[in-house]
Amino acid sequence: MRETVGGAEPVLGDVTAAPPTPAARYAACSVASTVGDVVGARIRSRGLIRIGGLWWPFRSHEVTLPTHGYFREIRMAGGLRVVDSWVDGEARRSTTLLGRCLHPALVGPDLARTDVAHAALSAMWVPPVLLPSDTVRWTAEDRDSASVALVVAGAPVSLRLTLHRGGLPRRISTMRWGDPEGSGRFREVPFGAEILEHRTFGGLTVPSTGVLGWRLDGPGPGREVVRFQLTALEPVPGAAPLPSELADPPHLSEDSADGEP
Repeated sequence: MRETVGGAEPVLGDVTAAPPTPAARYAACSVASTVGDVVGARIRSRGLIRIGGLWWPFRSHEVTLPTHGYFREIRMAGGLRVVDSWVDGEARRSTTLLGRCLHPALVGPDLARTDVAHAALSAMWVPPVLLPSDTVRWTAEDRDSASVALVVAGAPVSLRLTLHRGGLPRRISTMRWGDPEGSGRFREVPFGAEILEHRTFGGLTVPSTGVLGWRLDGPGPGREVVRFQLTALEPVPGAAPLPSELADPPHLSEDSADGEP
C-alpha cells in the first residue's frame, strides 16, 4: 500500500514486514482452512517402478499414518506383488511372483532402517502432520528451503523441503538406509521426491505426480526408482479408529525384491 506523509513523496507501507516463513507458506498452500484434525491418508497410485534394470508398470494401495507407520500393497505387470508394512518400528515385507515367494534380499534391522524413510516421506501426502507444533520443528535454510524435524513411531527423523515461490513443495528428501549401487555396502544415502504436479483431495493439496529416487538433488549419481501418479487420496481423521491394516497388519515374511519399492 502507498502512503503520503505530510505532503511528502508517497512511501511503500509495510516495507519492514518480514516475508512469510517457509512453514507459513507451506501451511497456507497445502491445508485448507476447512480441514479438521487429519493424521493419515488412504492413497491409490500408479506409475512405473524400477526392478533391477527394467521399468515395470504398477498400481499401489497404501494406508499411511506418518507418525505411526504404513501398510502398502504394490502390484506389477507380470504377476509381481509386494506387500509391506512398517508399524511402531517393526518392518515386514512379502514379495511374490505368480504366488511364489522370492528369496529374501533384505531382512531384519536393515529392512526396518530402510522403511522408516518411506514412513517419513509419506508425510508429503498428509501435510497437517508437517505443520509446526510441539513435536514438529521447522528450521529455515533460505527463502524456499527448510529442514523439518519430527518423530515417526518414536524415531526422530529429518526431512528437507524445497518449496516453489507460492509455497507448495517441489522437492522433499531424507536419509535412507540402502545400497543404490548394488555394491553390498549399506549406508545412509539421500533419498527423496522430485514433485512435478499437485492435486487437491479433501482440502489437502499434495504432490500428485513425481519421481522417487536416490540422490535426486545430489551429491553423487542419481538413481530414479519410482515414477508415480496419485489417482485417489482419502484423508484419515484423528478421531477415526486406527485403520485395520495398521492395527493388525498381516503376518508377512521379511524380504525384498531386487528393487526399492
